Amino acid sequence: MAGCASGGASPLGEALQGLLPGDDPAIERAAALPYASLMLDAGDRRGLVVMGAQAGDTTLWPTGHRGLITLYHEGLQATAGLPLDLLDTRYRPAGGNTSTTGYVPWRDATPASFRVERSWQAADGTVTHLSARGQLACQAPESRQLPRANLPLERCEQQLAWDDGRETTSILWREPESRRLWAVAETAWPDGPRIAWEVARPWW
Repeated sequence: MAGCASGGASPLGEALQGLLPGDDPAIERAAALPYASLMLDAGDRRGLVVMGAQAGDTTLWPTGHRGLITLYHEGLQATAGLPLDLLDTRYRPAGGNTSTTGYVPWRDATPASFRVERSWQAADGTVTHLSARGQLACQAPESRQLPRANLPLERCEQQLAWDDGRETTSILWREPESRRLWAVAETAWPDGPRIAWEVARPWW
């Protein structure tokens, strides 16, 4: 993990030198590596990233230059080391009467309204905490080409109406039966960075 975080020349660190999906060298690297991996585009860093650690449903993905992407149930949870960082994400059903332990809206068979709370840090260190009302709408499965496979996935559009009046839209691609996410393109907060990734080699 240290090699990844520092951008060193370990096998994991070398994987970070890959290119975006569609470029053969990165896809060949993903096929050759026996590690869980993602094709990531986080703005200032792009390429193949390898999972550094897993704790239950939480996975940590070092991006080099002391960067880190944290996923929870395959969804964006937090970041570190980016120009603007997502500090925390919490979901709960819109009614608020159900336990939020382990809840994420894309795991519902029929997605319903939900609430999300997020905290993020600006470049000057200012921390903002904001909530949003969310809605997830999923379409029938369609074929989607991923770095190492072509899978039938549901395209889900996630609309967040933030309490300050602004809105953000994200696209999630989920497997119909397990409802695991295989690809995401997300704006984590209003005027925040666009972070996109696709599973190259799954960890489940």
